[in-house]
Amino acid sequence: NFCQQLECIRKKYGQIRSQGDSATWDTVTGGSAWLLTGLLENMQDGKKQAEVAAHCKRSNWANDAHGDANRTACKLVAAGLQHISSIQRTYKDPDNVNPFDHQDIHQFVSCLMLNIVVREMKKRSVICDIDEGIKEGSGAWKSIKETHCKNQPCIQCNLDDFEKYDDCPIGNGLNRSVNVKNKLTSLITKDNKTKVEGTLKELLKTDKSDTLCPRLQCLASKVKMANQE
Repeated sequence: NFCQQLECIRKKYGQIRSQGDSATWDTVTGGSAWLLTGLLENMQDGKKQAEVAAHCKRSNWANDAHGDANRTACKLVAAGLQHISSIQRTYKDPDNVNPFDHQDIHQFVSCLMLNIVVREMKKRSVICDIDEGIKEGSGAWKSIKETHCKNQPCIQCNLDDFEKYDDCPIGNGLNRSVNVKNKLTSLITKDNKTKVEGTLKELLKTDKSDTLCPRLQCLASKVKMANQE
């Protein structure tokens, strides 16, 4: 199940680094913090977003604040997924004796991080409902991964599935456990808060705006969607 997969990643991380079962989840997230930097940089990179823009062209997104917010959300998610699929490790590096183990860990942890960033996007986007954009970007994974995962394995980065890891108690090798969601949330709201805010700046421009019109455009769309439910 999902919790067993997390435990497998922790143990695999410890084996690769000769720590055995004593590797803690703090060690995994701390040792993988650089992955978040790479993820955030690629998500906000205009060129990377342009490469995945074709996945974010729903016909019902108008050229208004609501449509712009959803297109931006979609491109952020899709660019994040493209980055994850491009994490490839090979035997060409003489120090990489277990390339696919490294690759699994890096892709898996990056997907966990993307999931937490996406939730932060939804939490902060109070005025504009960006659920459609997130769903559209997430749905592009199957197509996106084909570029890099034809000859080498890739994890399944299904963001909906990754929410099922929230309550998993992850062992730390000392008969204690930690909550994976709390650890990852701390990583983006404390340790890397400035980087996350930079990545989400364009997405949240309507929420931060003092201009009434774009805010009303988003609110009108939100009311319309609520009435349809």
